[in-house]
Amino acid sequence: MDSPVGQNTELQTRVRQQEVVAELGQQALETDNLEQLMYDATVALAETLDSDYAKVLELRADGDEMLLRQGVGWRDGLVGETMVPADVDSQAGYTLLSAEPIIVDDLRADERFSGPELLTSHTIVSGVSVIIGSVEEPWGALGVHTAERHEFTDHDVNFVQSIANVLAAAITEVNAKQQLHERENDLKETFDRITDGFIGVDADWAITYTNDRGKELINLDGEGLVNRNFWDVFEPALGTTFEEQYREVAATQEPTSFEEYYPPLDGWFEVHVYPSASGLSIYFRDITEHRKRERDRALFRTLLDYSTDAVFVEDPKTGEIIDVNDTAIRQLGYSREELLGLTVSDIDTDLPTLENYQAFVSNLEAEGNTTFNGTHQRKDGSTFPVEVNVSYIELDQLDQAYVLALARDITERKRVEERVRENEAALERLNVATQELIDADPAEITFRTADIAQSVLDVEYAALWHYDETIGELDEYASRTSPNIDSDTVHVSTHFSERAWQTFISGDINVENDIESSEGEAKMSPLRSCVFAPLGRHGVICAGATRANTFDDRLVDLVETVATTVKTAWDRADGEAKLEQQNTELVRLDRLNMLIRDIDQALVQAETVGSIDEAVCNRLAESALFEFAWIGEFDTAAGTVAPREWAGITNTSLEQLTTGEEPGLRKSQVVDAVKTGEVQVVADTATDPRATPWREAALESGGRSCFCIPLVYDESVYGVLVVYGRTPQPDERNVDVLSELGQTIAHAIHAVETRVTQQTDSVVELTLQTTAETPLVRFALETDCVIEFEGVTPRDDGDMTVFFTARNVSPDEMMAAGEQSIIIKNVRPLAEQDTGTLFKARLAGSTLASKFLEQGATVRSVNIDSGTATVVVALPETTDVREFVEDLKRDVPDLTLLARRSRTKPPDTGQRLQTAFEQHLTSRQQEILQLAYRSGYFESPRVQTGKELSDALDLSQSTFNYHLRGGERKLLAVVFDHAPDA
Repeated sequence: MDSPVGQNTELQTRVRQQEVVAELGQQALETDNLEQLMYDATVALAETLDSDYAKVLELRADGDEMLLRQGVGWRDGLVGETMVPADVDSQAGYTLLSAEPIIVDDLRADERFSGPELLTSHTIVSGVSVIIGSVEEPWGALGVHTAERHEFTDHDVNFVQSIANVLAAAITEVNAKQQLHERENDLKETFDRITDGFIGVDADWAITYTNDRGKELINLDGEGLVNRNFWDVFEPALGTTFEEQYREVAATQEPTSFEEYYPPLDGWFEVHVYPSASGLSIYFRDITEHRKRERDRALFRTLLDYSTDAVFVEDPKTGEIIDVNDTAIRQLGYSREELLGLTVSDIDTDLPTLENYQAFVSNLEAEGNTTFNGTHQRKDGSTFPVEVNVSYIELDQLDQAYVLALARDITERKRVEERVRENEAALERLNVATQELIDADPAEITFRTADIAQSVLDVEYAALWHYDETIGELDEYASRTSPNIDSDTVHVSTHFSERAWQTFISGDINVENDIESSEGEAKMSPLRSCVFAPLGRHGVICAGATRANTFDDRLVDLVETVATTVKTAWDRADGEAKLEQQNTELVRLDRLNMLIRDIDQALVQAETVGSIDEAVCNRLAESALFEFAWIGEFDTAAGTVAPREWAGITNTSLEQLTTGEEPGLRKSQVVDAVKTGEVQVVADTATDPRATPWREAALESGGRSCFCIPLVYDESVYGVLVVYGRTPQPDERNVDVLSELGQTIAHAIHAVETRVTQQTDSVVELTLQTTAETPLVRFALETDCVIEFEGVTPRDDGDMTVFFTARNVSPDEMMAAGEQSIIIKNVRPLAEQDTGTLFKARLAGSTLASKFLEQGATVRSVNIDSGTATVVVALPETTDVREFVEDLKRDVPDLTLLARRSRTKPPDTGQRLQTAFEQHLTSRQQEILQLAYRSGYFESPRVQTGKELSDALDLSQSTFNYHLRGGERKLLAVVFDHAPDA
């Protein structure tokens, strides 16, 4: 089915079209300026149908051409000057020969006619044209056109035809007035020449003039007629068509003509009556010879043609329906022939028998006319209310009486009256509900909303769909049904859920008045129409009814009023509740600040990292704000956190909390806090899905909320503080305070470690990370493996020989990838190890490790996994870490410092041997010694033989042995020839 929004848009368009027709019709009644009326009509036509052009064409007297009389959109100078052919080859000419409107979807492809130069020069594509006037005697044509393809609906075409009818009526009327004016100007000249009788009457019905032919026709002397009252002279005309027509012209100032029998003269007369400023001008001609006693039905046919109500001409004796108009046919659903075979008792439920009708007529005859409200019954048995105006009419000349009834359908009036009563009752109920909501809290409003909606709206079903902000879901919270339907049969279908959600997110009222035809899932439910109204962030009100099309504009407006009232009360209640909550949180924040000051004092006195951890955990656990706390150590390589101090919780409970389904908290808010450097918050342990792995252990220990606070100072991570609150939904201001606490703790640890470092022989160990596409990082991504860097040796030709261990990949796959690589060459497997396969490769250019070595760092490890390289290096204690990192970022922009710790320096002997290896050995000797060592050449038994290693290097075995022995000799010389310090 069409969406409610689409139906409303179409209805609004039709209403606007009707309004335009009504406005132009009123203008036509009030003006004699045809040019202005035609121009206004084309403007209204173009604007209402969203068209580019509109025109009024007047058919010239010769019938060969049509003048562009008025229009909009056309180039300057065309209106009033341009002629359009009136032959069948043009759209306008084709329209004049057609009994129906002409619709053109695409003028370029239309084979019925060609476009005249007026249309083609404006690149017109689509349009509608209709006749102004009748098909037999057209005055011209009315058209609307667009420069782009446009589909005109039946309603659009009817709209164009209606405007053409208004113009035709106005043209006829203005022409008639012009003719009258011309007659009045020529009256004096023609009086003596006319062959018709003429009588002039003033506004008081006094005869002012009669010509000789008039005297002759009415067989009166003429002497003494002037200044006499017209009705005294023509008393027999009283109560006849003569009186009716004369008085109508006098009242409406509209000319008329008719034919009627006048008994005193025993003749039929053709009469033309014209209004003037002073009264009436009556022209009459004796047509007795041409017409003898036409049936009286012609008299009443005039009434039928002009009446907008249902008109019935009835036999007062039998109640038979003698004649009806088209309105009566449409209202009752009968054909004309069927109605003429019925009696009044067949359609009027208030006069069910002939006796009832005759008694009614007897009273009517005495009164002359009456008006009453009754009920008419259609052919299908349905009924509708009517207001009936009934007159008893006697025609002396026919010795016959008739009952003339004009029935007006007042269904809409009754509906409006009923709506007014319903609105008044509903508003009274809403007023009572509003008083109830004034002092209600949010919980009471939530509980009462469905009851209030059903009571005020007086519908069979009402429900509150409540939005739960904690889980972000909209669900039916409560519903109420009237006693006349079974609540179990009202199913909350997927369709209802989708409608409620759409209303909630859009903030617009959603109406559906035909659930059965649009939603198969709801066919078993008694509800046939429903409306959803938003309540802001609180949710949605749903109201339902068992009848289709229940929710009209009136009831939808009432639904909106109810929703606005509930939302306003709810917002007020929430505001008061939040104010109270804020006051509570301010007290809590003050207590938290006092706790932080206490911790700060303890940090000042602490001399070791352990004493810092212990002081922080103890004071947090002892406070009334938190249940327990622990501090963890972040393992960069493993990506895990392990507790190093805790308070307020047992060792066993902490173990359950920090292991669970995800050992070592590898993927948790704790790790996220370290990696992002930001506080991670679980507002409610019971509902937050991120707490699923450790929810049960936390709740058993009393933890209802959780803060994970990274301990970071000067880009170095000193661990993570995890604090568990006793209540859910912590205030955001707590986060800011705890974040600052984390920085303070990290600074204290840094200060303690600095003091210890200054007193001991140690180095700074940094853990850094990058996703830069270095050769090995790219190679690991291409082979989808994990690479552990083992060592690097420079070659004489400027390349580097690199040693690395690869996991999750076969040697064949690595070698095949090396053959496709431009930067990495000569990939060779050296040995199978528990941690993977050891490989040797040749790189064109420096490696990531070499960049660290160039900055004077000792590379402890390089791990490459999923495009990320994690590097652990050692630096002398005196190194400026910030400057070191910034220098590296020039080559590796995305380098991130993950951790900084002080470590004891390695023995000096190892350092001296490393220096000797790099300074005393040639590049080839360094490469061969590393290859031999890492390939297991020095193991017993040997893992790789000298022959296998020389083949790997593309050397002869003697050359391999030469470089190997030379390198060994130089290293031994460093050891044995070294003179110890005195």
